[in-house]
Amino acid sequence: MKDVRTANELFGLWAAIPTPWDRQGRLDEGMLQRNVERLASVPCDGIYSTDSDGEFYAFELEDFCHFVQLFSRSMSPTDCAIQVGVTWTNTQGIIDRMNVCLDHGISTVHICYPYWMPLNESDVKHFWHDLAAAVPDARWVHYNTPRGHVPMEGKHYRWLAAEFPEQFIGTKLGTQNFLHLSDIIGSTPQIAHVLTDYTVVPGMMLGGRGAYSFWVNTLPDWQRRLIDLCFEKQWDEAMSMQLKLNGWEFECIEPLVREGYLHGIVGKARGAVTNFLEDSGHTRAPYQPVPAEKAQRLTEQFQQGWHEEIAEASMHDSVHS
Repeated sequence: MKDVRTANELFGLWAAIPTPWDRQGRLDEGMLQRNVERLASVPCDGIYSTDSDGEFYAFELEDFCHFVQLFSRSMSPTDCAIQVGVTWTNTQGIIDRMNVCLDHGISTVHICYPYWMPLNESDVKHFWHDLAAAVPDARWVHYNTPRGHVPMEGKHYRWLAAEFPEQFIGTKLGTQNFLHLSDIIGSTPQIAHVLTDYTVVPGMMLGGRGAYSFWVNTLPDWQRRLIDLCFEKQWDEAMSMQLKLNGWEFECIEPLVREGYLHGIVGKARGAVTNFLEDSGHTRAPYQPVPAEKAQRLTEQFQQGWHEEIAEASMHDSVHS
C-alpha cells in the first residue's frame, strides 16, 4: 500500500471500489479483500472508497472506523496507492474521519463541503482553516461536485493552493463543463487534477493527471488502456473510446439515474453487467438496489453494445488463466 502525500504522487487510474454489504447491512470483509486484489491486478495505480460510489452517506462513524481498518488491511499487501473519502454533514465529522484515516496510515482524503446547507464565502474559508488546524498532517483532494453547493473556480483553487500549499494537493473534478475544466486546470497546474470517467480524455488533454473511475469496475483492461493512451497522447483513439463510453452512459445509465438510482446504487448495477468484481447486490436502507428486471435489461444492453470488448476481455482472461 502506498500513501500519497504530494501532488506529484497523485496520477493515473484510480478505482472507486464499491462497498460490499451483506443482507443485514454489515461489511463483507472477504469480498472487500478479494475485490481489492482484483483491482490491484489490473493494475490500478490507486484504489479509493467512501465517496459517492462507496456510499459514504451510509456510514456512521463507528462503521467508518471499521471500514477503514478493513480497507487498509486489504490494501497493505498491494502496490496500489490508497485514498479515502471523509465527507460529512459538519466539520467535526470530517475531522473525526480524517483522524481515523491517519491512524491507519492514509494521508490523502477526499473532501466535499458539508452538503445539507450551502456555505457562504466566510464559511468556506473557516472550513479549510479549521481542517488545517485540527489535522495538519492530512492531505486534501477536493471533491468538486454540484452536491457540495459551492461552485469552485480557478480563482478559488488558487487561494487554496496559496493558503495551504502542503495540505491541498489535488481535485476530483466532477464538473462536465469544458470551460470550468479549462479554468481550473489552467489556473493551478501544480495541483493534481483528476477527472471522472465522462471527461477523462478532454481533461487530460488540458493537463489533468488521470481518472477516478467507476468504469474500471466493469471493463478494467479497457479503462486501463484508455488512461495509458492519454498518457501517450494518442488522442484520436482515446477520444473514440471516450465517445463510446459517454454514449452508452447517456443511453443506458441516464434513464436509471432519472428514476432515482444514483451514485453507488447505479454503480453496483453497472459493475454487475460483467461481474469483474464480486457484489452481493445489497445496499443500505433507505436506498434500494436497482430492481432485478432493470438490472437484467442493463446487462442485455451491455452485451449488445460492448460485444467486441467483451470478447477481447474473455480472450485476455483465457490467456492469463
